Amino acid sequence: MKAAAVGLIAGVLAIVYGVTAFFPDSAADRGREVYAAQKCALCHSIAGVGGPKLALDQVGSKLKPEVMKRWITTPKEMKADSTMKPYPNLPEKDLNDLIAFLTGLK
Repeated sequence: MKAAAVGLIAGVLAIVYGVTAFFPDSAADRGREVYAAQKCALCHSIAGVGGPKLALDQVGSKLKPEVMKRWITTPKEMKADSTMKPYPNLPEKDLNDLIAFLTGLK
């Protein structure tokens, strides 16, 4: 019973506050790893850390997941003069996890 209560509290905190530390295998956590592995921070920044081209702070409030997916896989279709490298071959799970991470940036 006590473990169930702790799990319920952790779940509520995760939903209300976006806390993923209670769920280390969450899609958003894996997405953070994809962000690092793909070296997104060479061009993009989050909370002032990373490249200067485009800050991703608040991107989760600005773009819908399907729009993020298009930016990641086919940036030139989104903006003809985009200098972003396309990632059309990023495995679907990695792409979805990356989008889960970006969606949480609000």
